[in-house]
Amino acid sequence: MKNTFLGFFDQSYESLDKLKEKNALFLFGIPFERTKDNKKGSRKAPNALRKKSLEFSAVSTTFNIYQNKTNYYDIGNFHPVKEKKKIQKLWDKALDLSSRILVLGGDHSITFDTLSLAPWDEKTAIIWFDAHSDLADEYPPGIFQSHGTVFANLKDKLELKKNQMLFIGGHAYTQTTTEYLKIQNQKEVIHLPTQKIFSNKDDSLKVISEFVSNFDRIYVSIDADAFDQAYVPTLATMEPFGLTPQLVVEMLEIILPKTKYVDIVEFRHSLLNRTALNFGVGLIFKILELWEK
Repeated sequence: MKNTFLGFFDQSYESLDKLKEKNALFLFGIPFERTKDNKKGSRKAPNALRKKSLEFSAVSTTFNIYQNKTNYYDIGNFHPVKEKKKIQKLWDKALDLSSRILVLGGDHSITFDTLSLAPWDEKTAIIWFDAHSDLADEYPPGIFQSHGTVFANLKDKLELKKNQMLFIGGHAYTQTTTEYLKIQNQKEVIHLPTQKIFSNKDDSLKVISEFVSNFDRIYVSIDADAFDQAYVPTLATMEPFGLTPQLVVEMLEIILPKTKYVDIVEFRHSLLNRTALNFGVGLIFKILELWEK
């Protein structure tokens, strides 16, 4: 019996075919991290977030997970390579039932594993929140599939156009030269750096709103280090001068109505990062609340 995220039905993959409800939400974890050049621990995050969720009531002044219109199912954990067919089946099921997917990572490389299996067309787009662009061709040097190359790989494999990719929250000074050239002057993706968002929030929200309006289906990826290190201490890649939770919620209010998929990655598990895990669970509940609106 696995620990199920608070308020979610414990749903085995084997009985997935029996589900018939439309407009459900499927949660699953990918406890996996590839070659990393920094502290490890994100592979333990899916179960750590589930366990931490049991300390919450899942009831707030604005949201009650037990009195909602959506059925929430926790399907368990999957290996992104060995169980690729199972993840594909989850996508097929979600598409068939007009349902959404919420994924707990894992490092950021798992976004490639999930979204390379997703349905795509010219009316589909990706939005990611991150301190770093993750657009390197290889990172670390000689490694072509990692947390630092995920969006370069997605762009190449799926032949995504610039106007299908919106990167929000860049503020770290650890970009490679290749990445810098890709985001400089919006050459390969649309980029809203943190400083620009803070200095002109209204225009930034307008950019997001106009971007979303061009698509029927949005996929969202949230790297924990998009937030300022004050909110997520002890991450593997903490960064100063990041986004605030309140600002991200304002942006998600615009994005989530068209969003069919969200992943939350890089919440490193250790004995010292209870604050970060607590924030991660709160973020998940906030996403569920906004999806219910």
